[in-house]
Amino acid sequence: MPAHDPVLDEIEQNQQFVITLGPQGTDASHAARRFPKVELVSSFPEAMQTAWERDAAALICAGFLERGRRGATDGWVDLHFRWNGRMKLRSCWAEPTKPMGIALAPVVTGCAERVRTVALHPATSAFADRYLPGVPRHYVVAKPLAVEMTALGQADACIGSLDVLATTDLVVVHVLRPDMVWCLYTPSTPSDDAAVAA
Repeated sequence: MPAHDPVLDEIEQNQQFVITLGPQGTDASHAARRFPKVELVSSFPEAMQTAWERDAAALICAGFLERGRRGATDGWVDLHFRWNGRMKLRSCWAEPTKPMGIALAPVVTGCAERVRTVALHPATSAFADRYLPGVPRHYVVAKPLAVEMTALGQADACIGSLDVLATTDLVVVHVLRPDMVWCLYTPSTPSDDAAVAA
């Protein structure tokens, strides 16, 4: 996270609410840790809507991707353009995600060919392609939900953050340490709107 970004400093000093993706344990909740007032909601689109309605800030992951049965249904660029003229991108930065891992249910540990399903957030699909190629996928909106699904026996494997995985009996077989880009939005002001119209 940038050390002295004036926009981030202003939001922090004014104790403005920052709305981002929950539940607790998401990379979004981790990226929002520097802000004194954070509210977690169930999706990035909801974070943007809530921030706009409440004159708050929205912290959105550039890796935001929703997937349906037939492919991608929503993503960061769609969200960014949908809110053009109403929410302004004020700052963005890269920082490491929380360390994450590929984890297996104990019943399939040591026998990768027995993995029949993997639970994951769509943004982590490249890791499933690399480590669990061809395994059918259950997509969720946040990595903690993938961990929960696997811990409950609804999937054989998952991709989740190591701190969340540590609360389960799932067995981590690969550790990943990727970076992510974060985008902070605030409601557009009348002067922003005039600049857009010019």
